[in-house]
Amino acid sequence: MRYRLIAIDLDGTLLCPDGKVSEENRASLHKAHEAGAIVIPCTGRGWREARDVVTSIPDTEVGVFNTGAMVVGLRDGKTHHRAAFDSDLARELIALMADYDEAVLLYTDPAETGYEYVVTGRGEPTKNTRWWFEHNALRWAIQDELAPPLLDHVVRVGSIALAGRARQVVGSIHDAFGQRVEAFSFEALQDPGAVEPSHIVECFAAGVTKWRGIEWVAKQHGIEASEIAVIGDQINDVPMFEKAGCAVAMGNAIPVIKDAAHYHTLKNDEHGVAHAIEKMLGGDW
Repeated sequence: MRYRLIAIDLDGTLLCPDGKVSEENRASLHKAHEAGAIVIPCTGRGWREARDVVTSIPDTEVGVFNTGAMVVGLRDGKTHHRAAFDSDLARELIALMADYDEAVLLYTDPAETGYEYVVTGRGEPTKNTRWWFEHNALRWAIQDELAPPLLDHVVRVGSIALAGRARQVVGSIHDAFGQRVEAFSFEALQDPGAVEPSHIVECFAAGVTKWRGIEWVAKQHGIEASEIAVIGDQINDVPMFEKAGCAVAMGNAIPVIKDAAHYHTLKNDEHGVAHAIEKMLGGDW
C-alpha cells in the first residue's frame, strides 16, 4: 500500500445518499487497514453530528471534525486536538454577523462549554437548524451576552441561509476580514420537509482547514504529505486536495474538486470510496 494515511470526507463521499456507509465501502476501509493504512473520517460535521456514522467505521480511533478545527476520538468524543479562534477575532466576527438577519451559530468545544452550539445575534434559528439540532440530539443554548470564557472555546462561527444570501454573507466576511479567516458556503443537509435548500456559512481562523487536522494526525505517526491520500467532493475539501500525495474526487464532486484531483472515482451512490481504495491497493493510483 503506497499510502500510509487515507482521509475520507463523509457527506457526498463515504456516505451514500441515504446517509449510511455501504457494505462495499465498509469492507474497503477494512482492507486498507489490513494493508497498513490509517483510515480516518474527515468532515465538516462535529463529532456528535457524525457519531452514528463514525462509531460504525472499523479499525479507526480518531477523526478530523469541524473542517479540521478538531481531532476527536471516534468512540468517546474526547478532544485530542483543537484550533479555536483567538477570542478577540471571534468577538469581531460575531459582532459583524450579529447584525445580519440570520442567527449566528457558534460551534464550541463541548468538553469545555457543555454545548455543541451557542446561538446568538438578532436572527432566529431556522426551521432547518432546529431540525438538525433535534435530529442529532445536540446540546445548544441561546445567549445574547458572550462571556470571555466561552469565546476561548469557539472553533467555528457560522449561519444558515438560502444559497444566494449565503454567498453574499461570505463575500462580506471576506471583504471585512481578508486572510484573517477561512470562510465559505455549501449546501446543508436538509430537513425532509424543506421547500428550498439551505446553505451553511462556515468561518474558521486562518489556516484552519481539513488539511490542518489531517496533518496533525499524520505527524503523530511520522507520515509525510506524499504518503497521504484524500477523497472528497465539496468546497471545504480543496485545501487537502492541494497538499495530499493523492487526491481523489468523487463522481458527484463539484467542478473545482474534480479540477484539483489527481484521480476521479465513481459517485457516492456507486460505492466510489470502495472503487478508489481498490485502485490504491492495486497500485494503479
